[in-house]
Amino acid sequence: MNPIRDEWRSDDGSVRLILGDCLEVLPTLDAGSVDAVVTDPPYSSGGQFRGDRVQRALSKYVCSESQAAGHYQDFTGDNRDQRSFMAWCSLWLCAAMHATTRGGVLCCFSDWRQVPVLTDAIQAGGWTWRNLCTWWKPGCRMQRGRFSSSAEFMLYATAGPHDSDGAASPQNVFQFATLQTEDKDHIAEKPVEVLNWAVSVTRAGATILDPFCGVSSTGVAAIRSGRPYVGIELDRRYWELSVSRVRAELERFPLFEPPPKRQRELIP
Repeated sequence: MNPIRDEWRSDDGSVRLILGDCLEVLPTLDAGSVDAVVTDPPYSSGGQFRGDRVQRALSKYVCSESQAAGHYQDFTGDNRDQRSFMAWCSLWLCAAMHATTRGGVLCCFSDWRQVPVLTDAIQAGGWTWRNLCTWWKPGCRMQRGRFSSSAEFMLYATAGPHDSDGAASPQNVFQFATLQTEDKDHIAEKPVEVLNWAVSVTRAGATILDPFCGVSSTGVAAIRSGRPYVGIELDRRYWELSVSRVRAELERFPLFEPPPKRQRELIP
């Protein structure tokens, strides 16, 4: 059975959007066919106890389900316990590593609860963990007697020695406010500016892979920086929104042409 349930490609072949489960799709990608993985997987978080984590995403991440009704669609894969989250992350990270050229980059977002498990999974998947980056979100609600939850984190790793040709030198702390409800099509959607920050650490012209693309904020950041993009999404509604959004972005950048591909060196 073909794991690719549906697919859209741009006319110039620089962007590819795949509908399917990344655990099934990633092994179909050619070894070394991408240069970087920039992604925001389900956190399986949102509470202190397992009972909290198995709730629907709408219940965990939106203050009021009645406010979100009709605006957001629930998303899958966000209710794993710690052990299954570790095993699942190790599997997709290993498969993503196989698709990444030597010297490629991994930028993977997480909340504070899952940082310890995700760092282990990254190393179990064969990546070299190199840094923990912080997205500071000013304007978050404060609660007396508690530290604020004003940050999310991005784990930075590489597939062996880093290929930094043409990459920027970003700080590992980035300040930008979250999106307002009316500006989001996905519960967990991040501002494109945050993805610009992540993508900037990849080399110029790098092909960016996002195994959990949602509505392709990463894709927009890739296109705006002249980087080819491959997105994988499990939910059809979000995949369709991703296709519409990427098409519109490519219309804004009609001269988008990826630079010639260099000879790739694969991870042995």
